[in-house]
Amino acid sequence: MQAPPPVEVDEAELLARLGGRRDLLAMLVGLFSADLPQIHDEFCAALAAGDAGAVRRIAHRVVGTLANLSGGPLLEYGRDIEELAVPENLPTLGPRIDAFRAALDQLEQRLRQAFG
Repeated sequence: MQAPPPVEVDEAELLARLGGRRDLLAMLVGLFSADLPQIHDEFCAALAAGDAGAVRRIAHRVVGTLANLSGGPLLEYGRDIEELAVPENLPTLGPRIDAFRAALDQLEQRLRQAFG
């Protein structure tokens, strides 16, 4: 399976999307950071249960968050997971989700360094 793309944060673009409001961006980064452990746990539980619908819903939620925070290739990687989350793909989807989770951790770290 394809590895996730390198994590990139375009600080100027993020601030421009939020009208230059650093306070709002810091709040969004805080919410993402607070939600990340739950996202990891939910992905693990959904995979363990063989619940493709749950994997799809979690990926969809993360994609929505990424649309606000990073966009670009990582957003597309999340969309791919969302589309691939069907029962017949679950046995092989675990490594891709693990790589996605690692990339989300990298994104969170970079966002916190820049805006947290």
